[in-house]
Amino acid sequence: SPLQLIIPALVAVTHPAGAGVGVTNVSVGLSVPRSMLPDTVDDFMLRNPGCLNLEALFYSFYVFFNKFAGGLAVGISTLSLHFAGYRAGDCTYNPSVILTLKLLMAPVPISLLLVAIIIFCLHPINEERRKQMRMEMESGCLPWS
Repeated sequence: SPLQLIIPALVAVTHPAGAGVGVTNVSVGLSVPRSMLPDTVDDFMLRNPGCLNLEALFYSFYVFFNKFAGGLAVGISTLSLHFAGYRAGDCTYNPSVILTLKLLMAPVPISLLLVAIIIFCLHPINEERRKQMRMEMESGCLPWS
């Protein structure tokens, strides 16, 4: 169930002492969408046999939106800290800056992780569809061969 998947991730995000767990969490977060991409390309090619050689387009969109999301995250966090009153070089910070940092470190990533898990659960390619795709590809119904 999705709850079994999210509990370790929530612990990893909120527990700063587990650096190894954090690295694992980041690597899983980066590899899961990348591992879903070949199945998505195969599914698209099986459903649209007239569209050939679009793998590069799928991967380009993946890289673009990945970089765009990273830039957006940095911009939103910087803007949030600016509006909270953060000033570089200050020795002490007002409570709004501390609250903003706490929100940016735990609740925001956890809520975004929940949204990501919901999206992954709604992904139309499940194990049954993967088996069906494999049978179609092995039977010689390959539009690209």
